[in-house]
Amino acid sequence: MTTRILFQYGDRTAASEAFARGSGIEAVRNLKNLDSFYEDAGQTLGLPVGTYDFFDQHGQIASVQDLKRALANASGGECKIEVREHRQFIQLRNLEEENKVLKDRLDKLEAKINDVEKSADRKLEATASSLNESINRCDKKMDDEVMPAIEGVIKDKNDIQKDVRAIQDKLNSFSISELQELSANALQMRDDVMNCINRLNVMDTQFQKDKGELRDLCNRTSEDLKELQKYIMGKIDICIEADADIRRDQQVYVERMQLLADDLRLLTDKHGRLQLRCNGALEESEELRMLLGQVREDNEHLRHDNFQVSTRVMSLEGVASERWQGFSPGVLYFRNWHRTAKGEDVQLSRDLSTATGRGFLAATGVVIGTDEGLAVGDGPARRFGTPGCFSSYYELEIDEVTAAPAGAGGLYVGMSVQSAEEIASHPRKEFDGWLIGGSSKALICRAGSGHETIDAEKLPDTFAPGADERAINAAKKALRILRQAMPPRTKGEMREVESVWRSEGLRMGDKVGVLFRCNRDGGARLRITVNGDIIATHNFLEAPPAEAIHFLTPVVRLAGTGKAAKILPGLAPPARVLADDI
Repeated sequence: MTTRILFQYGDRTAASEAFARGSGIEAVRNLKNLDSFYEDAGQTLGLPVGTYDFFDQHGQIASVQDLKRALANASGGECKIEVREHRQFIQLRNLEEENKVLKDRLDKLEAKINDVEKSADRKLEATASSLNESINRCDKKMDDEVMPAIEGVIKDKNDIQKDVRAIQDKLNSFSISELQELSANALQMRDDVMNCINRLNVMDTQFQKDKGELRDLCNRTSEDLKELQKYIMGKIDICIEADADIRRDQQVYVERMQLLADDLRLLTDKHGRLQLRCNGALEESEELRMLLGQVREDNEHLRHDNFQVSTRVMSLEGVASERWQGFSPGVLYFRNWHRTAKGEDVQLSRDLSTATGRGFLAATGVVIGTDEGLAVGDGPARRFGTPGCFSSYYELEIDEVTAAPAGAGGLYVGMSVQSAEEIASHPRKEFDGWLIGGSSKALICRAGSGHETIDAEKLPDTFAPGADERAINAAKKALRILRQAMPPRTKGEMREVESVWRSEGLRMGDKVGVLFRCNRDGGARLRITVNGDIIATHNFLEAPPAEAIHFLTPVVRLAGTGKAAKILPGLAPPARVLADDI
């Protein structure tokens, strides 16, 4: 077995070039002696021999026995020996390194000093040459400019001295008495001139004052003239307009007089015709009295016949209720949208068949927390199928679409457990129902009852039992099941879940069919058709069982791209829509 010796010196780990064969004594014999071991470590780590000691995990290796111990304790084929350098040699190495650093810094400083001396010499030579050039230029300027100027000054001085001597000669020729007289006359003339100047100043001041007053007067006169001109022009315009108004009023009065004359002529003609008709009416009054007597007799006969027909219809409805389970006599299905069960923003057409939404929130696709875009049918939807498996169905036509923000979706369609009158009486237009549409969303709506106390015995308007006690008991049983499946809530809620139908793709003129069916064991299915084609089907797992639901009311939320919808009464669903396997 070969044992590899690893020398660990500080953070360095170096492998020895010599390998010890075997272990223990055999490994030590393969090494020549301890000195050669020191030399090998010094060559490997680059350290002088005698400046360090060896240590293992048990202590210092000072003899061959210590080296045997270290090799005997080696594991994994590697013997790690820590090399610790003597402290004085570590300090010597640090001093050598610091000395080397200081020497390098001294060399750099000497190089910088030499560079500074050379640069100073170059600058001194450049300054000396520049100074010599300046001195030469100054000497040249003295010779070329200053000396000629000095000579010119000296020449001017001589000329001035000549002029001064000439002036002195002339002054000597003057008489002092004459000069005194001239001076006295000059003083008197000066006083006269000063008096004249003062008078002129007073005259000029007065002139400037009068001139300013005249200028102000002229300005005020000019402004008065302009105002007078504007006033006169305004009066002229008023006179022109008044003349035009008078002419127009005169023309209108003439036309009115002509119209009054025509009306008088027409009234005269009508009066003549009315007089003729009154004469004829007086003649026909006797005939009308006779006809009124005949109508009264016919009315008595019709009233008697109507009583008999009502008795027969009630008998037929009683027999139908006994033989056909689920028959509801006297039910008036929806024909139009309800007049009051709608959102505040919804406007209905004159015939109540078309509802148009104009709310801002609904236009952006927001229907939760608001009644914008709400439209409810004025009666229940027709039912199709068999007892226990009824399907409620209605259709509507897209009357108008509009642009909407991305992701706003379109309208929502569905059914409500409450009637239109019950929804209209709720303060927040809340109801229990299910809708689908928008941006692939389905809505589960619950009405809050915090505004009133619920009467457990009162049947909802959509429960239409017959007159017999058996039908009333069946309706009460269904109501109890409905209350268990959908217990009353103090606060209303509208919950949104994912669905599969994006109604924003509807176009104007598309006919949308809505089929809703409750399952026997709970849950419901809402199916959507567009122009007769089945588009989407959504299952509401939390819906009550079929026996708890009677009639359902059509509900629409106009939102997103769906702006207006027209309800289509009296339509039946296609057979394939009623199938279960779709």
